[in-house]
Amino acid sequence: MASKAPVECEPIAGMAAVSGSALAGWPLAWATAICPRLVGASFPIQVVTVERTVPQAVNLSKGVLPFTDLSARMAIVRKSIVPQFSIKFAQLAMFRELKFSLDALSPSTAMVNTPIAWGITNVPAQSAIYAMAIGQTYKHYNVPTPDKGGLAEFVRLKIMPGIWWTFLREGFATGGGMVVGPMIKDRLDEISNHSLPSWSTRFLGGLTGGYACAFATMLPHNCALTAARMAAQGEKPTTLSCFRTLMHDQGLTRALYVNFPQRCAVIATVVACLSAANVNAQPELSLVSVLRS
Repeated sequence: MASKAPVECEPIAGMAAVSGSALAGWPLAWATAICPRLVGASFPIQVVTVERTVPQAVNLSKGVLPFTDLSARMAIVRKSIVPQFSIKFAQLAMFRELKFSLDALSPSTAMVNTPIAWGITNVPAQSAIYAMAIGQTYKHYNVPTPDKGGLAEFVRLKIMPGIWWTFLREGFATGGGMVVGPMIKDRLDEISNHSLPSWSTRFLGGLTGGYACAFATMLPHNCALTAARMAAQGEKPTTLSCFRTLMHDQGLTRALYVNFPQRCAVIATVVACLSAANVNAQPELSLVSVLRS
């Protein structure tokens, strides 16, 4: 009786070797190709974010903090830029990985994967960023900060109130702008017959898309602001109660646009920076792609 031929294992072993080799080389490839993009986006975004948050902190202090001119605002930026930059860099890195993981898991929902990934990673990061910028503003003037409750109080007052509205405003303003921006870029390239540098049309596409998506999400933004105000006043806002309060205070029409000038300008600048740096370039260098190769 003829003996059975031995099972060949070389192809499987070869595949494992290729995957292991790709994973071993991934950190260096990521550091050289992706890290500079995240750095290039994180630094200007945090300079703009902190500089624009300082006047809001002054306005909300009810006269405790003095007026801050540009030199004072930039001094606050310099003092807080390292931790601010670190938080944004980490958030962008996690956003990239989550977006490409969602794309791999559900390619048919690619249009919403970016807003979802941005909302999930940016809600806690942005809350920490705003709290840090406000705290640094008080510290700059040697004034005690009003928040004394530690991490639990921070989460209760800054993250949980209106969290679903916050997710919508964060995800579909910046995240939505990152989806719409490339479409506008392609149109600009067509109109200019590709005579403009690619980075410039990415920037302009992101700027336009970010502004449009920020304006389109003013209702959830104002609901989230209302929820935070209610929590600070000792109430326990729910998703619906903060919406009802906003409708009572502002009415539907004003709720759709009030507070838009500064927010839209900031979101547009953020999306423009993300687009110009092309933070979602080279998806093959995402960890999920490397592990699947």
